Amino acid sequence: MLAIDNVAPDFEAENSDGTTIRLSDYKDKSNIVLFFYTKDFSPICTKQARQFRDKYEYFKNHDCEIIGVSYDSPDRHREFKEVNRLPYHLVSDQDKNIAKKYNVTRFGGYLPFVKRVTYFIDKSGTIRNAIHHEFNIVRHMQEVRNTLHEIAEFNQ
Repeated sequence: MLAIDNVAPDFEAENSDGTTIRLSDYKDKSNIVLFFYTKDFSPICTKQARQFRDKYEYFKNHDCEIIGVSYDSPDRHREFKEVNRLPYHLVSDQDKNIAKKYNVTRFGGYLPFVKRVTYFIDKSGTIRNAIHHEFNIVRHMQEVRNTLHEIAEFNQ
């Protein structure tokens, strides 16, 4: 994982709707919750995605945009979003470039899954926290909410 207080690496990726997303597009506009997950439609990833969905308005009210990243294709992301009614961005990292920049590949990218990591990136583009839990989604999401509160207080 990348260290807290470092500048988040910029990236460009295809969103599930076919548009291109760049992290730099959000600089000075929105905090970012950038979460890496292993695979669309897997049980734990689906639970995680739905928890972000269920708290989406909460994140928006705290000036956060959510971006999910996995190696799945944009078409697979589109289907995953539709089935689970996900209101946030899912970007495709089929070439594993984003995962490599954020140091979340497994064994140098040889496995077909990324580590389950969530980065909080503030409006200046600085990493404020990094959370890593592979299976304990409840704890992972609790730490995500705690970090959101800390960032909100920091920005006031």
